[in-house]
Amino acid sequence: MLLLRKIDCYGQLLGVIVILLPCFVLSGERGVLPGLFILGCWQLLSSILNSYSFARSGFARRILLYWTICLTDLVIFFFSYWLISFTDPSVAEILFVTSLVGAFAAAVYYWWIYSKLIGFIFLRNELDGLTKSKHGS
Repeated sequence: MLLLRKIDCYGQLLGVIVILLPCFVLSGERGVLPGLFILGCWQLLSSILNSYSFARSGFARRILLYWTICLTDLVIFFFSYWLISFTDPSVAEILFVTSLVGAFAAAVYYWWIYSKLIGFIFLRNELDGLTKSKHGS
């Protein structure tokens, strides 16, 4: 299971390089949005599947903070679309850009706590193996 988590974690990092960098170079900032959407969906799926492991491993406050950031960011994102019909579009655009920056910050934060979780699980597995081998002989 640890190997799958490492593949997931480093796959997300590789995805940023492989998907976002060429999109930005080839088509500017508009080309980044589909790449962000793909990586965002991947990361949300990963965080949904790993939330229980975070909570069980003592990272409950960190994953709760991540979910709070995500929900706040989604509210800002949808509010920016709702605001277009009532105010100046530049205000909505500012909120939209703010939500993109928030989404990027949440993605970086999730990747950081996910790599910490992987390190914690690796260390726990090593210590379990050490104590079993010491008491088993």
